[in-house]
Amino acid sequence: MPTTLTEFEDDTAFERYVLDRATPLMPKSQGTSVIELGEFNSTGVSVGAQPAMAYVGTTDFAGSAGDQLSADDIRPLIFGAAWKVLDQLIEFALERAGVSHDRKWDYSIKSKVGKAANGNVMPVPPFDGRPDIWSPVIRTYASNQVLRNSLTHRRLKVDPVTGDINGVPRPGESTPTALTIGEQSAFCRVAVGVAGAVINGQLPTRLANQLSWTLDQLTSHHGQPSFGASPAQGIIPVVIVRPRPGSSNELTLDFADIANRARAAVRDVSHYDLEIHLPDRRVLAGPLEDAPQGPATFAVASPPGWLRWA
Repeated sequence: MPTTLTEFEDDTAFERYVLDRATPLMPKSQGTSVIELGEFNSTGVSVGAQPAMAYVGTTDFAGSAGDQLSADDIRPLIFGAAWKVLDQLIEFALERAGVSHDRKWDYSIKSKVGKAANGNVMPVPPFDGRPDIWSPVIRTYASNQVLRNSLTHRRLKVDPVTGDINGVPRPGESTPTALTIGEQSAFCRVAVGVAGAVINGQLPTRLANQLSWTLDQLTSHHGQPSFGASPAQGIIPVVIVRPRPGSSNELTLDFADIANRARAAVRDVSHYDLEIHLPDRRVLAGPLEDAPQGPATFAVASPPGWLRWA
């Protein structure tokens, strides 16, 4: 039972590894896309106003052989791994909030599911700032308890044609709502995405949007309002700029101009990754959609929170 963030990370490491390989929240591609915007002087103006250069590459990928298992073959088991990740997250959230155990040393599944179904599990960072995302997550966890129990303790029904799964309730339990193959994938993507955000302590715009879109596919299970979000599209290009810091080791960049030039170079994608390559070969990186919507100046020694050293 995780009582700290480190324990939650360790206790779910294998499940998250499997989920990220089989059902990642953000789409992954074997291709690459790089947009080279060139050099910028100390005032943030592009040197020579070079046109953006875009490079797109692909990597050959051989699928699994016909006699090997695919993710679709074992998706019900992957669902079980996802449910465990959310179950551990609920335990961590209850421990963090100081909720008393209903058993000697821990919380029963009945207690955890009951609290989650009623929205009585306090969000953990970074979802304390997005309770609208946290609420459908914990309710989706609760609504699929019978499916999890059927997989673990009884008998899980798998439709051989559609791939839908359904559980076998105990006497007195209501019949659960079947989880379609698409909803199974969405459930798994939510679990690995939420867990990653909690472990990293960050919820970038693109992850919040993708979680919202994925949760919209599970409305029949959480009963919360739809977000009306759109999915991420296309290979995420890496946008490279090479600015020269000023005399006080500050950078001034017009992020709106960078975004406009990136969109002109590569269209029909949802997001761009920005890389700021410094003369000393250090690199600052971050999601371009989280950058200021115009010119900004910051010290190289203390970059804004949306940037990190790569």
